[in-house]
Amino acid sequence: MNPPRPHGTPDTPQRPAKKAAPVNPPGFLATQDLKERGWTPALITRFLGEHDGTRPNGLKMGRRRLPPVKLYAKARVLDVERQDSFLAAQARAADARDRAARAREIREQRRALLLEAAAGSYRPVIHPEPLRRGAVRKAREPYLPALSAALGRVAQEVGGVTDRERSHLQRLLRGRLDHALACTYDWYPAPGSQSEQDSGQTTRPSAATATAKASDWRAWDWD
Repeated sequence: MNPPRPHGTPDTPQRPAKKAAPVNPPGFLATQDLKERGWTPALITRFLGEHDGTRPNGLKMGRRRLPPVKLYAKARVLDVERQDSFLAAQARAADARDRAARAREIREQRRALLLEAAAGSYRPVIHPEPLRRGAVRKAREPYLPALSAALGRVAQEVGGVTDRERSHLQRLLRGRLDHALACTYDWYPAPGSQSEQDSGQTTRPSAATATAKASDWRAWDWD
């Protein structure tokens, strides 16, 4: 029989204790452990082959629990890591990763330059209006439809634009519009100025955007 609760004490349902994350049993390494030691899937398949056991996976994708984590006997892993053939294969795999990372970085840099040069085709023409000082939104609003149209056009011409690149391209075009407005209204915050940073905007056009010609990017050779 449960003891009586003191009068006026509210019922406070206890939350179930969180289950501890699964851990590897002693003497075993998980696939992630091997990755941190410089193993790749190809190296695991070649030098270790079939795994020695599994444990529950503590991660979920939505409501679905992910497959069990593969485990490999640590003694077997250490034995393989002492072999010259493994060390040579691991070094080649590391070199391949480094080359792939450098190639990816170069592609991303070229893609960024491509987007900046393509954004140079947008040259907004500002028609001065008798606006009060500080009316930034009213000064910008009439040109937003044309900016949106330019964004769609440039993205289509560049081709294969991802959502992230589209957002970057939009910031570049917005920077060009803000620059044109700042040249027209002396009170309009120039891109990158302190007043613009205070308002949460940081869309300074880069030097590549300012100097690139609208037709330059079409003649470039991209892989």
